Amino acid sequence: AGDQGVPGTRRLVKTGGEGEERDDMANVTYDVLWRETMRDLLDMLELDPPQDQDEEEAFQHFSYLYIKYVQIFKNLEDCYDQHVHPQKRIDIKEVLEAVMGRMLEIKEYLVQLSGLKFISFDDILVDLKLIPETLELPVPRYFVDERKKDLDMREKLVATLIAARDADKEVEPEPPEAGFSLEDAIRIIQVNERGRQGKQRAKFMKEIVRQEELERKLREIGQPETDPDQAAVVIQKLFRGFKTLKQARLMREEELVFIGMKEPEQKPRELDPVSRQADIRSRRKIIQAQNKDEYEEALVSIRRKIYDDEGVDMREQMMDKIRQWFVAYREQNEAFPDYPDEEDGGSLFIFDPPPVVEEDEEGGDEKDGKGGKDDKKKDDKGKGKKGEEEAEDEGPQELPISDFVLKMQSCTEKFCQVWQDRDESQNFAQKYDAELIRDALRPGVREEIRMKEVDEVMRNELENLKAAVEKGKKGKKGKKKGKKGKKGKKGKKGKKGPKDLTPDRTMDSLMKELVDKDILQLASNYSVQDFVGQHRNLDMIERKALDPTPPEASLAQIRQAVVEQLVLPLGSQAVHEKAPFVNKALIYGPKGCGKTMLSMAIARETGSNFFNLSARNLDPGAPGSGRIKYPDKKGANSAVMMLHMVFKVAKALAPSVVYMDEVEWTFIADKKKLKSQWPGEKPPSRFLKDFLKEVKFLKEEDRILILGNSRSARCSSPSPLLLA
Repeated sequence: AGDQGVPGTRRLVKTGGEGEERDDMANVTYDVLWRETMRDLLDMLELDPPQDQDEEEAFQHFSYLYIKYVQIFKNLEDCYDQHVHPQKRIDIKEVLEAVMGRMLEIKEYLVQLSGLKFISFDDILVDLKLIPETLELPVPRYFVDERKKDLDMREKLVATLIAARDADKEVEPEPPEAGFSLEDAIRIIQVNERGRQGKQRAKFMKEIVRQEELERKLREIGQPETDPDQAAVVIQKLFRGFKTLKQARLMREEELVFIGMKEPEQKPRELDPVSRQADIRSRRKIIQAQNKDEYEEALVSIRRKIYDDEGVDMREQMMDKIRQWFVAYREQNEAFPDYPDEEDGGSLFIFDPPPVVEEDEEGGDEKDGKGGKDDKKKDDKGKGKKGEEEAEDEGPQELPISDFVLKMQSCTEKFCQVWQDRDESQNFAQKYDAELIRDALRPGVREEIRMKEVDEVMRNELENLKAAVEKGKKGKKGKKKGKKGKKGKKGKKGKKGPKDLTPDRTMDSLMKELVDKDILQLASNYSVQDFVGQHRNLDMIERKALDPTPPEASLAQIRQAVVEQLVLPLGSQAVHEKAPFVNKALIYGPKGCGKTMLSMAIARETGSNFFNLSARNLDPGAPGSGRIKYPDKKGANSAVMMLHMVFKVAKALAPSVVYMDEVEWTFIADKKKLKSQWPGEKPPSRFLKDFLKEVKFLKEEDRILILGNSRSARCSSPSPLLLA
């Protein structure tokens, strides 16, 4: 019945073996899931954003929106991971990133409303009859899957550089371990072997004595004739007892597995559902890659075909339109216009004219206008200051219309127009749709013809018309004005970035040096889900009624915050550009609580480079050992050069994670304590100033996360941490 909502996909035909039939069923399943999710998204867009609500009602409403967006996000992530149709995957990814960004915006607004970093949604989950695991956010698998080839090549390169570095190192001879001599070892083995043989002999003699005693008793009593019925009863008792014990043992094993006290037995791979799911996913990934390659080849061939078949008609239509503009302009101004420059878009405004802005009727002299502007600026400044003070007093402001909401609206409109009623009965293998490709490429081909062919021809034609009408007169004034405009554009200056200290070095040489110094490392294969922990929601509602103090965050909430604030913006460029993001974070806690594992999981699940700038990594030896890295103040072996190389490679190969373990040693406030307790040659605060400079030059589009770990964050100076 669920297949009836998918036009043309209800009729299933077996085209191959069992694997192909299972894949075909999965196509229908995820297509149905996609359509249901888009319908849910349409319902959510009617409620987002709310209008005219106080803070309490707004918090409840946005909490409901957040939970629903989390559910939509998880469904869309599954659809994008499993769909094999290349054009559907493109549309699903667009709406997935929009939902992801909107979800982060709403969570940021909820944090502002409540004033808490970790928000509990227990009341709303109970009202919606949902379990806490509903809020568990998965890391989108496409962060790594779509860059798998590049990541594998980079990992092999770094592993090769590490192997070459370790091969060049001199192997230090291991000190001889204090052990037994050969005679002592033989003596100990002999004693143990004699003891073992004695135990076996005693056990064997005990069995012989018991058997002899049994035979003696039988001789004294005399062995009666065995009754067949009585023998059958004895056998039945023994068998039933054995069977009951076996069933009880199996039930005990199942109970231990159920309560999590014992690992389940390994099933054969063909019967294990998890293994079967992994096999199906790997097979569908292969189909995805094949369909994507065919789609990219079709883009080239269909674009060429559109150009050959429709290019002439497009060219003639645009030239006729531009000629009509020439005639209309000359009739109105009694002269031919100047053809627009390429920098201004050429003839684009002829086909897509900008909206006309009506001037105010109360326009005065230029001086009055300037004075009015100055007065308005002063008023705006005064209002701005007052507005800021009022905003601080009133609390969080209402959310403006989000770009992500507009993106979701356009995606849902496209879904309704293109996919909702589309008949795919003949596309059972979910290959690309050629008609959709033609519709998508036709505007691009038209624009290319306009810029490269039509503008050049019509510009020459306009010059010929001017020459014929004006008898050789040229419009010099227009050209001079154009030149002045260009000079004005060149005069604009932006902010200066950091000076490039390695302009002549290649990226491979910089990576090699960082690997040789053990700064660029391979993050261990962890995932965020390895940080195990549950929600504390058994008596949270009653506890909240008795004690209004917000409780400490649960491990599940910490895991959720890491995914929301660190993983999602770092892994997606579209989300990083517009959604709230964090590019500096501190994870603190006692030893062994999972700080380093979370740091490596962030790098691994986003496919990021991992730069280790920990104090003990840069200065691993004792004073006088000579193992300190980049000890100089200036030059190629200085901390300035090291930081420059790290951030240059991190920006070029983004996303990247700059990791600093025991960050309190770098940002420590008490310098005397640092000198007395630091076990290395030089204090790690020696590169703090240059580090803050590099961080200052980071831009919003740089996908770089600076991640610090600490056991005692309060030992650090607060001002450098805030600056960083």
